Amino acid sequence: MNNEYEVYLIYAFPVDAEGEIMPSKLSEEISQFESSQLELSIIVPCLDEEENIEPLLASLDDLRTQYNLANFETLVLDDSSSDRTFEKVAECFPKFTKLNIRAIRRYEPRRGYGAIVRFGIAHARGKYCVPVSADGVDPIELIPVFLEKVRSGADLVQCSRYLNLGDDDTIPIKYKFCQTGWRFLIRMLMGQNIRDSTYAFKIFRRTDVLALGLTTNGFSISPEIFFKVLLSGGRVEHVPSGQGVRQRGKSHFIFRREGVGFVCVLLRAWLHRLGILWF
Repeated sequence: MNNEYEVYLIYAFPVDAEGEIMPSKLSEEISQFESSQLELSIIVPCLDEEENIEPLLASLDDLRTQYNLANFETLVLDDSSSDRTFEKVAECFPKFTKLNIRAIRRYEPRRGYGAIVRFGIAHARGKYCVPVSADGVDPIELIPVFLEKVRSGADLVQCSRYLNLGDDDTIPIKYKFCQTGWRFLIRMLMGQNIRDSTYAFKIFRRTDVLALGLTTNGFSISPEIFFKVLLSGGRVEHVPSGQGVRQRGKSHFIFRREGVGFVCVLLRAWLHRLGILWF
């Protein structure tokens, strides 16, 4: 691999009222390697994560060294951050050359976490995808375990924070209360005892999820992926673990804004189960 990075500019060509083409840049990409089929894409959505992205990349590099990870990419997605997140990633290229970093800055209006994750899945090159939070709260040491399970036939492996006693200690009380209600609704509507379907930290086969079709723009994309794989007959496995606590910056999850989206996803899954509305 040479030290020159590929740079891509992706354009769309809208037409004005007079029929003239108006070029407008949708996104910008920088990459450490050439296009190729990879086993894994680690997807890192970012919104104003300048302080967090380098520590996360350092942790991923330590994981790569410890477990001898290879044939993967680290796809960093900057959702039009107002800080230097994208520039910070570019500065990290020479520090973490084995992470195979690609960074894409999207210039479209922000539509939410789910929208940038869907964007990332579409642009990923790996057979499997793992969304990883830029704030470093996810137990990334489970990625090798995830890979073993999907290699053995699992279609989706979900990190579950509610299987082992104490794994939910870092979760605020109000969210634990909401999760109790969420699990009750799942038992009533889906007929299954699913401990955790909302945590974004999971692995899945990229082409299968793309084929199922994702539509959610908010954080409810996490249960949307889970339920669509489950309802399509996919083999779903769970791995217990807790999650960390954000040390820097501000979380963009606002429950009063996202809660409705979660309920809508579950209702759509229930209607699909009844055969009334295709999910």
